[in-house]
This record gives sequence, C-alpha cells and structure tokens, in this order.
Amino acid sequence: MEISRANKDYKLLNQIDDASFRALFDLYWKPLVAFCQHHIKDDEVAMDIVQDIFHSLWRRRDGLQIETRMEYYLFRAARIKVSDYYREKFKQENQSRCLSENFCESINNTEETILFKDLDHFVDGLVNRLPCRCKQVYTLSRNSGLSIPEIAEQLEISEKTVEAHLTKALRFLKTYLH
Repeated sequence: MEISRANKDYKLLNQIDDASFRALFDLYWKPLVAFCQHHIKDDEVAMDIVQDIFHSLWRRRDGLQIETRMEYYLFRAARIKVSDYYREKFKQENQSRCLSENFCESINNTEETILFKDLDHFVDGLVNRLPCRCKQVYTLSRNSGLSIPEIAEQLEISEKTVEAHLTKALRFLKTYLH
C-alpha cells in the first residue's frame, strides 16, 4: 500500500502493513506535531501525543477499519489527545490547589490549637490568682459546668454569694484579658 500526499483521500479499510505505516508516519508526523505544538505550546508533550497516536495505530493495525480519510482520522485523534491533555492538566491543577488549601487549613488549625492552649494556660494562671472561695466558685461553674443553685448547695453558701463570687472572678479575668 502506498500513501502519498497525492492520494490523501485514500481510505484505509483493511490492515496496515509496515510499508504503509512508515508512509503514514513520514507523511503526517510533522503536521501532527505542529498541530499539537500550536495548541499545547510544549514541544515534548506534542511529540509524545503524536507518538501515542502512531503507537495506538500500530497496536490496532490488524483489526483497524478507518472509513474516512486518513488525514481526518489522524487529526481528529490529535484533537482528542489535546483535549485529554488539557482535561488531565486541569484535573491535576485542581487537585494541587485543593491539597494546598487543605494544607493551609491544617496549618491554621495547628496555629489555632497552639494559640488556644496558650490562652487557656494564661487564663488558668489568672484563675489561680483569684481568692480561694472565688476561685472555687469559678472552677465549679466554668470547668465542672454546675449551675448557681448547685454550687450554692455544694459549698453551703447562698446563691447571691455564688453570683457575687462569679461576678468578681469574671471582672478580674476581663481586666487582664483586654
């Protein structure tokens, strides 16, 4: 089988032998690479794409039936490969962006955790500076989650006294936390 520019309309209906494959390669390699380079702007990727097209053609040569002009078939294959390239590139960029965003979130979580621990340690130091009964009421309220009547009952003091100790503790903490 002989393929040349003169018979571009030739339809390859049966098998591709070594000679016809060589002829197709010689005839269409450069135009296909130029087509891919124009769309991708990367010479190596363009040559890889065209090489993949010819490799696929060679692998399927025994059962391949092309019912259009070979030029159309090859350029359509190149167009599909270019689309696949951009689809994969977009997908990888999207994954990279997601990974970097998640990485930044985890850094922020670590920073926030450290800041929270520092603040918690600072508040504990302030609570330790409260008078004994005031500290006891504050701890039962904020750390143990007891209500004012429960604290009053546990410490055997009035609810008003519990409220006064809590007010004093919170005022003291606000003074140092601002």
